[in-house]
Amino acid sequence: MSDVKPAEGPVNIGEAPSSVGFLLSQLGFVMARRFQQVMAPLGLEPRQFLLMRLVAFNEGKTQQALGEALNIPASRMVAIVDELERRGLLERHPDPADRRVRRLYVTAEGRRLLQQALEVAMAHEQRVSAPLGPAEREQLLALLHRLADDQQITAGVHPDLTTPDPAGC
Repeated sequence: MSDVKPAEGPVNIGEAPSSVGFLLSQLGFVMARRFQQVMAPLGLEPRQFLLMRLVAFNEGKTQQALGEALNIPASRMVAIVDELERRGLLERHPDPADRRVRRLYVTAEGRRLLQQALEVAMAHEQRVSAPLGPAEREQLLALLHRLADDQQITAGVHPDLTTPDPAGC
C-alpha cells in the first residue's frame, strides 16, 4: 500500500453535453430560483404572483373556473387562495345566484403589491434576456413556444402549479 497521494487538480467533467433538454433543465432551474429570489423581498412566492396576476386579469371568475382552466388541482388552488386571502391580497365574494360559489377579486393592497411585483418581474425579464438583441429574443421565444406546445404545457402556467402539493395542499 503506497502512501503517495495522487495529485489533486481540476475534475474533468468532459465536454458540455449538446442536449436541448439538459440545457433547458439547467436554465429552468436557475431561472426559477432567481425569480423566487427577486419575488422574496415582496413576500410573494412565484405561484402566488402568478395566481394574483391571473385573478387580476379575470376578476370575478370563480375559484373553481380559474383552477379548472389552468389545470390547477382544487387542493392547491384552495391553499394558495387561502394564504393570499389571509394576507389581505385577494378576496372571495359569494356569488349572488349560488352562495356555495366564491368569486375571486384582488384587494387594493393586492393591486399595489401586484404592481410592484410586475415591475420586479419585468426588470428580471430584462436581465435574463440582456445578452440577446430584440430579434434574437423574439426568435428564442418562438422556438421555446414550439417546444412547450409540443409538450402540451399550458401557456402562462408553471407546471409546479398543476401538480398536487406533496404536503397535501
